Amino acid sequence: MPKNETRDTKEVILTVALKLFSERGYDGIGIRDIAKEIGIRESALYKHYSGKQDIFDSILKDIERRYQEEVSTFIPSENRANILSGENDVREELFRISITMFQFYLKTEYGSQLRRMLTMEQYRNSETSKFFRELIIDKGLDYISGVFTNLINDGVYVDADPMVMALQFYSPLYLLLSKYDNQPEKYEEALSFLERHITIFNKIYLRSDKQ
Repeated sequence: MPKNETRDTKEVILTVALKLFSERGYDGIGIRDIAKEIGIRESALYKHYSGKQDIFDSILKDIERRYQEEVSTFIPSENRANILSGENDVREELFRISITMFQFYLKTEYGSQLRRMLTMEQYRNSETSKFFRELIIDKGLDYISGVFTNLINDGVYVDADPMVMALQFYSPLYLLLSKYDNQPEKYEEALSFLERHITIFNKIYLRSDKQ
């Protein structure tokens, strides 16, 4: 089998497995289900992965890679200096960062599936629970806290605890993701709540000369 074809097959296996895990959970499917969904023999699947746990672990590694790629789009490097110096509308930038996350987790099939899978599987074992907490919660809070730290140091926001600010900003985002998950017809409604949240947040933390 050509090298590219092998890589494509491995990626198809992960894509299909993620879909099934997000629908029925890890314990709800077997290798046979994955192979049947793809349309290959079980023996062909074992040429690429040693078993179901290997597939699951590979999905987690792929999630980490995609997460880093997604975060890099939140604040493009060429705009970072302007954002942190207050030359851009902070409200618009926070809205854009939030929209990027919303689109990934609510509108893309991959993002929606991985969030549902991790939400279910965090209760299956401690390692998955740790992965869920670090990816979905800790990294999100750390990223936003870092943004707020820079904005405070640059005099855009008032002096405050950046991690508390991150909790106040990020928690409603996470709640909205849960509220509107699997409801694409209500996406605009979710964005309306999001915009109002950011407006009120900035009324609290923006310095008076920046409003």
